[in-house]
Amino acid sequence: MKEKRKRIFVCIFLLTQFGFFLTASNEAKNLGYTVPNNAQVVNTQCLNGVWQFALAKTEKEATTMENFYEKAFNRKKFSSIQVPSNWSILGFEEPVYRGFKNNKASEGFYYLEFTPKDIFDGNRVLLHFGGVWSSAEVWMNGSFVGSHFGGFSSFSFDISEFLIYDNVNTLAVRVKQTNRDYKFDTYDDWTLGGIYRDVVLEAMPKHRWIDDVTVQTKFDFYFEDADLIVKTLIGDNNTSRLPGNYPLPGENYQLQVSLTDQSGNMVANRRLNIASHTATDREIKTVFHIEKPKHWNAENPYLYDLRIDLLENNSIRHSRLERVGFREISTKGGVFRINGQAVKLRGVNRHDEHPDVGRATTYQYWLEDLKLMKEANINFIRLSHYTPAEGFVQLCDELGMYLGNEVSLGGASSDQMRDRSYVSSALTRSYETVVRDINNPSIIYWSIGNEDPLTHLHFISAKTVKGLDPTRPILIPWRYESWMPEVFDLLSVHYWQPNEYDRIAATSTRPIITTEYTHAYGDNSFGGLEARWKSLTQHASGAGGAIWMWADQGVKNPHPRPESMYNKINKDDKFLRIDDAGWDGIVDAYRNKTRDFWETKAVYAQVYPAVNQVVIRPKQSFTPIPVQNDFDFTNLDQINIRWSIFEDEKKMDSGKGSIHGMPHAQAMFNLPTKAISETIEGKTYYVLLEFFHRDHEIQSKSVELIPAVYSKRNVSVNQKPIVKQEHGLVQVRCGEIAYVFNSFTGQMQSASLSGNQLINDLYPKIWREIQDSEASVIGRRNVRNAVDLRKYKSEVRKWDVEQSEQEVSVDAEVEYLVDEKNHFSVKYRYQINAVGDLSVYYEIYPKVVVPRLPVVGMCIGTTPALTDLKWFGLGPYDAYPNKRSAPRLGVWSEKDLGNEAYGNKATRWIERSGLPGIVHIDHQGYMERTKTNPDEVNLYIEVLSKPEKGRSPDNTFPLLETTEDPFVGGFTIKIGKEV
Repeated sequence: MKEKRKRIFVCIFLLTQFGFFLTASNEAKNLGYTVPNNAQVVNTQCLNGVWQFALAKTEKEATTMENFYEKAFNRKKFSSIQVPSNWSILGFEEPVYRGFKNNKASEGFYYLEFTPKDIFDGNRVLLHFGGVWSSAEVWMNGSFVGSHFGGFSSFSFDISEFLIYDNVNTLAVRVKQTNRDYKFDTYDDWTLGGIYRDVVLEAMPKHRWIDDVTVQTKFDFYFEDADLIVKTLIGDNNTSRLPGNYPLPGENYQLQVSLTDQSGNMVANRRLNIASHTATDREIKTVFHIEKPKHWNAENPYLYDLRIDLLENNSIRHSRLERVGFREISTKGGVFRINGQAVKLRGVNRHDEHPDVGRATTYQYWLEDLKLMKEANINFIRLSHYTPAEGFVQLCDELGMYLGNEVSLGGASSDQMRDRSYVSSALTRSYETVVRDINNPSIIYWSIGNEDPLTHLHFISAKTVKGLDPTRPILIPWRYESWMPEVFDLLSVHYWQPNEYDRIAATSTRPIITTEYTHAYGDNSFGGLEARWKSLTQHASGAGGAIWMWADQGVKNPHPRPESMYNKINKDDKFLRIDDAGWDGIVDAYRNKTRDFWETKAVYAQVYPAVNQVVIRPKQSFTPIPVQNDFDFTNLDQINIRWSIFEDEKKMDSGKGSIHGMPHAQAMFNLPTKAISETIEGKTYYVLLEFFHRDHEIQSKSVELIPAVYSKRNVSVNQKPIVKQEHGLVQVRCGEIAYVFNSFTGQMQSASLSGNQLINDLYPKIWREIQDSEASVIGRRNVRNAVDLRKYKSEVRKWDVEQSEQEVSVDAEVEYLVDEKNHFSVKYRYQINAVGDLSVYYEIYPKVVVPRLPVVGMCIGTTPALTDLKWFGLGPYDAYPNKRSAPRLGVWSEKDLGNEAYGNKATRWIERSGLPGIVHIDHQGYMERTKTNPDEVNLYIEVLSKPEKGRSPDNTFPLLETTEDPFVGGFTIKIGKEV
């Protein structure tokens, strides 16, 4: 397998991108071919390397370079440049995000001298460009070869008549960043000019050659046996006429088609005798019926080798090799299926770029991305908004990843999209996108443009694509209307709310792929991913979608970035540029995992416990836990399950297991629970389940084990609480525990144990520094105009102390005055029982200008002597009402987590501890701690739900609106040496 991979990725995949020019091989001998002694294996020449380059920053400068392709041109001002590359990444100019002001941009002038290989002599020679942004004008040995418009598709020229053999040749390329078409290639991304993909010469026989190979696999009704349909286009350029306009009879030839599996075993083989077709091309169709071939899918990406040999006089003249996956796509009945099985696409959008190389990405960058994506349980990439490097697609074939490939027609204005003079541009882009990747099984649909209206250009593009490839469905991103023409097999919607996805997927007669549905903008957004995902994919027509986006769109340049630009996001790396509009990855620009990466991994997990809680009984041998298998093709017997049972943080038992379970179904895992001999009141029991597939962790999730019965704990009851009131302070003492309440503030002032103060403050909190994501929910203008609701004067409206034999109650009502337009009131009830536990209940009534609040709750100030923190709840990651899939239930400690212990955590209880004692807080809600005030523990009954970029969260999640209704909360504080 490794050798095959090496074969694929050597200088723009010399053996696969342009096919083979073979006259000998061991395989040929095995097939009975005559093998010439002077056999050449591959006839290609890679022109990557050091070229000469000059940048013209203005039209005036470009004018002086117009004859740069002539050998006598003075190129003293040229400098060396690496091809492939983007010149702005190398420091020739500052990178530009999106389009150019007034459509004026620099131009690049490339010049190369090279000597072609001897074997090129007398053959047909093609010059291939993997990608040039945005247009290319090409000269060979001073003669104009042709031009190409379109920054992302591959193209080639026949240079047979221009090439000089046994001598030095010159290749010149003028690269313009702006032209009539360039806005079709301009998106929310960097506009990076240059020859950024490989440049290769390919030779083939001059008079007869394999011009094109198209492969289709078609299964029978049961998806067991399949037909392999191979269409081979043979080009013929022999002399065509005799006197009297009669065609020459020509010479017959043979076509050998063979298929081998990954072990090198011959699966199918056929030699065809083909009658001559002088001076005209012919397509030859070969059909193999293959019994029970291995299927290709993202979970099991099995590939075969298809080889086509053109033989003349029993000697190989030309060969091509294709990697074939038996894969068939269907949208019948409004369900997206691969090989007959409904498939859910766990997707992400990806730009083909990296900070260090711009768009000149290579194997190492592709492999890094795909490994990380698979770690995040991603099985689908929307290739936004253009076709990537060919090697990336081939690697997706190898490793298993579904791809939605896109014809680059978006980004332009509506006027351009409705201008029929751009028809040739649309047709060229459609053709070049499809023909290059038509045989790659990882491509599962074609996409036309991005977030566009349906126009004539899009319509003819779709018809062209469908004509070239009727085997794959087509969509326009953002177009969801039921009246869309039939040529569009799929519907797509962007950034809808969960209830809207639910509604459209429930009734759609076409599969829905939401090519953008949750935006990972910034570092504190990305809310609602799970809700959107589940609301869509719960329906048969909901095929899945793609998160925007994979990586922050960062690029580097050897010069420090302009002081006034790109400082908001990255302050540490002065060479890295990230525009605000491109700060949207679930990994950062250098592929470091962010909080959003872990949320994606959790939401996309294919295996997980189907419940959050199960009931247990002490000494019960097994407790069944339902496990959901959302794989499309993988049985649960291929999944390793590791389990650990906990009583709070104490591990009680652990082990491994596996179960049988079909895809898209539940199966029961019998958890051994004999180790739980008794269940103690006040303790929490749970099992951590970890699911692994081929050493890859799919998911780790906790299931709470709810005891059917508890063993009661003996609790000693202290004497009656003692109340002491003086100077406006109320002290309530229960043994060594003492609380002090202030009648002038209406708040608890302190709590101590054995004379050592543990708590030094308790006050309400409805405001803090607003995060960027929260500003989009509250309203940016509202935030700009808002007063700081933390700065107030308090006025006690009610104060009442009551005592009984076993309890002391303090009731207070306090008005907090910010200014004449902003105030809020709080009703408190403090209850101290005979054990010394303090229960706090509160109601907060905000009357403020801002329509929504970021947080609502109370803040407890603890003393620095309490050095340790732990909590029971969700961790280690931050949790919010609509962003809490990644963290899991457990006991989490600051000692273990370090910086991860700061932030916003969902909690059941919290403990601050140190030499003076322990403060244990039972609190069902959220805890926030900051590095600036680490001794403060914010206890929020509610926090604002997270948006995804500028859109408000789904209103089924808390939005903390400042209406007449109060916010009601509570918690209990327990103090002691042991709690």
